Amino acid sequence: MMRLSPRSAVLCAAFALAASAVSAQSLPGGGDTRSSGLGGLLNGLSSFTQKESPEEEARSGEDIAAPVLGAAPPWKNSTVQRYVNLVGRRVADQAERRDVAWRFAVIDSPSINAMAFPGGIVVVTRGLYALLDTEDELAAVLGHEIAHVNRKHQWKVIRQQKLVALAEGRITGKDASKTSKLVADLGAKLIARGLDKSAEFEADRDGAVLAARAGYDSSALISVMQKLSRVTSDQGDASLLFATHPAPAQRIEQLVAAASPELEVAAVPSPAAARLKSAHSAP
Repeated sequence: MMRLSPRSAVLCAAFALAASAVSAQSLPGGGDTRSSGLGGLLNGLSSFTQKESPEEEARSGEDIAAPVLGAAPPWKNSTVQRYVNLVGRRVADQAERRDVAWRFAVIDSPSINAMAFPGGIVVVTRGLYALLDTEDELAAVLGHEIAHVNRKHQWKVIRQQKLVALAEGRITGKDASKTSKLVADLGAKLIARGLDKSAEFEADRDGAVLAARAGYDSSALISVMQKLSRVTSDQGDASLLFATHPAPAQRIEQLVAAASPELEVAAVPSPAAARLKSAHSAP
């Protein structure tokens, strides 16, 4: 019987994956093992860059997400988990990418944050979820994270760093476990450091569009930002969010500046806005 690694076990438990476990495969990029020197390196880099796939992205996302889910597992509220997945998939259906296996979860952490991982894993903390008042606001938060995956914001950074590691000889295409560990370490640093402001502003704009396409209030992210602006930046539960994202006032300013006539028309509460409250009170 095959024994799952701790990371795989965490992810399987977190998302109740129905698919059977797949044995680890060598990541592309190894090239001809008989090659050496500059020629071998160039062959490896060429193979690595040409064979990018959704599966590789998903594996990397799982490597990054596993420690997060190990430290803060999904909240044991099945009603909320089903509800967030339904809203998340509705918004994700509006995204351009069709090669992503979307998975959503509310993790049991009092911190105020949300994260997206390459390959379509999106998590919202219990602390942020409790801050929301409407389904429109939930859709706006999820839309922002979905936009990061849709644009491959995190994945592009990880891929670049993996290429650097390959060029420096710290990983090879033949050592999947070492590559997984490197990806997890890179992901942890990215979570702590955050993306460029431009990527966050882009995800805000895209997220508002995705939510509007799904029938939600296009201005709901602004109301979320207003709530966040009332949380002090030195509050422990929100410290990581403020350290890795532009200030809420800046994000509101950028959202208002990017508003189009179509988004302005969609800036009204949706018929589903009040559904969040019933999910809030579920056991």
